[in-house]
Amino acid sequence: MKKHHILFIILSAFIFSSCEKVVELKVDSGEPILIIDSQLSTEKEPWVVTLSLTQPYFDQSTIDYIGSATVTIADNNGRTDTLNHTTDGVYVSDDSLACESGMTYTLSVVYLNNTYTATEQCFYQEPIDFIRSYFLPEANGFIPKGYYVFQKSLEYEPEGDFYMWKIYQNDTNLLDQIGYQIENDENREGGYWNIAIDPDDPLKDIDRGVFPRPFPYNFEKGDSVRVEQYRISREYYNFIGEFSNQQNRSGTPFDPPPSNPKTNIIGGAYGFFSVVNVSSAEVVVSD
Repeated sequence: MKKHHILFIILSAFIFSSCEKVVELKVDSGEPILIIDSQLSTEKEPWVVTLSLTQPYFDQSTIDYIGSATVTIADNNGRTDTLNHTTDGVYVSDDSLACESGMTYTLSVVYLNNTYTATEQCFYQEPIDFIRSYFLPEANGFIPKGYYVFQKSLEYEPEGDFYMWKIYQNDTNLLDQIGYQIENDENREGGYWNIAIDPDDPLKDIDRGVFPRPFPYNFEKGDSVRVEQYRISREYYNFIGEFSNQQNRSGTPFDPPPSNPKTNIIGGAYGFFSVVNVSSAEVVVSD
């Protein structure tokens, strides 16, 4: 899985003046704060944890990575793996590992005599049944004509599930184009995602003129599209939502106050330790 560095907002100031003048700001940089970035999944791969420090607001030209910490990940069956530092604050497990549904995992980072911990559960999810592409010959409301992709997958009971999707076009992650795709199971309990009328024959819905909810992107014929569906925790769902809101700030006085997304890390660090259950499927866009 691809990793994204998290930009943490430490300070934002708006200055209004009725006359033109030079304002010199003296901003205390404060002590650097540890940033922890890690995601474990049900896909078998090395576990990775990245450690770095926050930067002064007016000097973010370089990133200070941490290579002198002790990093471990333990499960609730008593297994503990110690990760080894490689380069640029990246700590990697010796073996390729996969999380198991129902298990709980705890990250521990010891740095400068301080201990930081975070715990996440791996939640069950039903696999994606299939994804399909179709061509919309005419615009439908705000949705232009073109090629779209949708999926069918059963939403697991009981209530209180949270999901995230990553969509790849020819192996390129579309995060920058469509933003974070997250959703909870409110009003979908035990039903199907992205299906309008007939979950057993969703293409028939198109013939009836019913437009199923597609992924919000217009593909090209011949594109290879991979959809990854992540079952995530409520805390990670909220973290992504808050982070996305901060990313989408327009820089006007009407924006909400800048703030750091709420972390699940205990001990005073920023970032998030997530454990996700992944299901994926691929399709080649065609008529």
